[in-house]
Amino acid sequence: MAVRNLALVRGNGLKLGLFGANCSNGRSYTTVPERWDASWEHNLQLAQLADRVGLECIVPIARWKGYGGQTNVNGSSFESIAWACGLLAGTRRINVFCTVHVPLIHPIVAAKQMATVDHVGQGRLGVNVVCGWNEDEFHMFGVDKHEHDDRYAQGEEWWNIIRRVWSGDVPFDFCGRFYQLGMVQGEPRPFEGERPIMMNAGSSPRGRTFAIENSDMHFDGVRSPEASLDRVAETKARARNLAREVQLWTPVGIICRPSQREADEYINYLVEHADWGALGHLAELHANDARDRTDAEGVHRRRGDEPTERQVLARGSYCAIGDPDYVTSELVRLHRVGFDGLVLNFVNYLDELPYFAEEVLPRLERAGVRYSGTVVKNS
Repeated sequence: MAVRNLALVRGNGLKLGLFGANCSNGRSYTTVPERWDASWEHNLQLAQLADRVGLECIVPIARWKGYGGQTNVNGSSFESIAWACGLLAGTRRINVFCTVHVPLIHPIVAAKQMATVDHVGQGRLGVNVVCGWNEDEFHMFGVDKHEHDDRYAQGEEWWNIIRRVWSGDVPFDFCGRFYQLGMVQGEPRPFEGERPIMMNAGSSPRGRTFAIENSDMHFDGVRSPEASLDRVAETKARARNLAREVQLWTPVGIICRPSQREADEYINYLVEHADWGALGHLAELHANDARDRTDAEGVHRRRGDEPTERQVLARGSYCAIGDPDYVTSELVRLHRVGFDGLVLNFVNYLDELPYFAEEVLPRLERAGVRYSGTVVKNS
């Protein structure tokens, strides 16, 4: 049987994807006129471009409500399972993820939807499991948000139910803390009977444990690459102790220009036109969600002290801002401390990805972290 999600399971040492293109503004909090317009036409063009240049995946944000401010960041967004279905039908090799909020979609419904989409993509679907944090969205759905650790307990039940449905097991009952189900069944199974690859971004102590025990790809934040070295190594060691292999991924905001001066000028321009209203609302949501947490990540979320350029360009994620040589060196630096993959965001994905593909991908190949592939020339 062929290995599903092959490019993610094997292939390049440093794997690359795109992040957040299904939402208006993407992951950037700026009012500049060229900010990302997340139309269907743009999303399809972007996925096909990413497919041609050899990126491994494209990952959406599950968003139900915008963050307000002048542009209502993420206020328009495609539902990610349906979005993944359309992109898988329009591409050939790239893996497309759906991002699913555990408390908002019943596991039997989600299992059927995702299995259907996986057949459309012939085994190229991936699943990003999110246990939930956004108070605004919970309120809109009329759903009570569980205490932090309980969300991951629900996530484990949810994922266990889906895996049992996908296993082709005989009809089963499930009696848990969060779900009580009778005679559960679901056909078809995912493509060729193998479940999609799963990612999770739990960063708290309980969230990391959930990811290590259940995910294939763990998303984790980065303050600086070297500061992540011990944490990355610990995550992989804990997974190996469970006889599991877990890849480590992190999101990265990219501004790549012919010169460092041009890149610096552009980030300054973005900061001058930041959507502070949306950023302030997001910071408040994060602080409220982390109000009872005592772990380092929770304290950091309450403080909200990310550098301004990270907030504006990439919602607090690590950023690589410079000429092609500098951007390449930053991506290689992340790989050297143990990250297997990076998901990238640009202010305007379609405008900026061609230059990145032309200039940075060949440099990554020369650095020995990626293989040669087809590159679209910047017109």
